[in-house]
Amino acid sequence: MPYHHGDLPAALLEAVEGAVADHGVSGLSLRDVARRARVSHSAPAHHFGSKAGLLTAFAAQGHRMLADAVRSEVSAARPADAAAELAAAGRGYVMFAIAHPAHFEAMFRMDALNPADAEFAEASDATYGLLTAAIERCRAAGRLHGRPAEIVAVSAWSLMHGLAALWLSGRLPERTGERDPRPLAAAVSGLFVEAVLPP
Repeated sequence: MPYHHGDLPAALLEAVEGAVADHGVSGLSLRDVARRARVSHSAPAHHFGSKAGLLTAFAAQGHRMLADAVRSEVSAARPADAAAELAAAGRGYVMFAIAHPAHFEAMFRMDALNPADAEFAEASDATYGLLTAAIERCRAAGRLHGRPAEIVAVSAWSLMHGLAALWLSGRLPERTGERDPRPLAAAVSGLFVEAVLPP
């Protein structure tokens, strides 16, 4: 099969997005990815080594995209303090997940990835670092009220991750009557800040 891509690895990762969207992480096959990218069936293994290698690169890409989405949301919000910054980061997290559900699924499927891969570890640690840095600024401002920073960080992450997963499941619109995820993400992140990080 002829190869016409200027950047084969990028083309393969783009094909992964469609394959995961159609079949999920578990249903992904290297042959299907190659077919979607219009390259030889050996190309994915040649560049990424295995299905796990390909998915790990895709997940690392997702973490970098998530970090960009969070930074963009925080920048656009111009938060007045660290707690407002954390709420904006939560909104960015949810909106990224909804805009990129294939990446969101792959990023947390440790059973299908190579978690020790250096590129993946660096990207995921950098993303988590955005959260812990915001929590540390909240701690410095006296907003944690004696709570361990790590527990506050995990609680915030769990809440927004769960909200994103529930929205993607299709159940929340019928439960809340809300058809737009953004105001719901704002309300939930705001509730966390009010309840856990009061002035």
